[in-house]
Amino acid sequence: MMAKKIDQGDGTSIIRNKEAKIISIQDATRMLIETKGYEKVTIRDIAKAANVSIGLIYKYFPGGKFDILEEIGHRYTDELLLLKQSENVDFNDFPGYMRNIIKNMQKLYKDNISLEKALIIAALLDGEILDEIKNMDFKDYREASEFFCRFNGVEIGNKYLLEILLQWGITVKGIILCSMIYLYPLSHKSEGALTDLMVDLSLKIWGYR
Repeated sequence: MMAKKIDQGDGTSIIRNKEAKIISIQDATRMLIETKGYEKVTIRDIAKAANVSIGLIYKYFPGGKFDILEEIGHRYTDELLLLKQSENVDFNDFPGYMRNIIKNMQKLYKDNISLEKALIIAALLDGEILDEIKNMDFKDYREASEFFCRFNGVEIGNKYLLEILLQWGITVKGIILCSMIYLYPLSHKSEGALTDLMVDLSLKIWGYR
């Protein structure tokens, strides 16, 4: 979506569209974390880069920069899993659906590798982001876990839905990031074999029969 801008007469402009402001804040946060590192980025930096006020950032994201990252994650989750586009999903083909998700995840992380590296470094060197992760409300991901269970053949028995989702997410994301950080670039054949491995693991985690 194009941001609506109002000329202030001094060569600068103000973004007026709410959605565009939010996207501008998210994009600025990603860019700054990639270049400066998570721990060095301040809300003032984000406000300046996004051309919005500090107060506006806290209005949309009361928890600050981690809230911004969490919202970006929710947006990516919705897009990757097609949560809002269930009419485009074949609930009789869980393997095909999972393969498509994993391929899209591989592309997403490849396109955002600088951000992912910065966040990993922050988690290793700074306790701030780890504390934020511990305080996350994973109930927000309930919709995604319930969506997976709509597929024919998925049987998780009495297992806790969110636990399965987290196990699956950690497994797949861990494999993708390790391959990108330590082995990248992979050959086309190797990347295909890695995709096959992640699909097989995913089907096992979700009890697909």
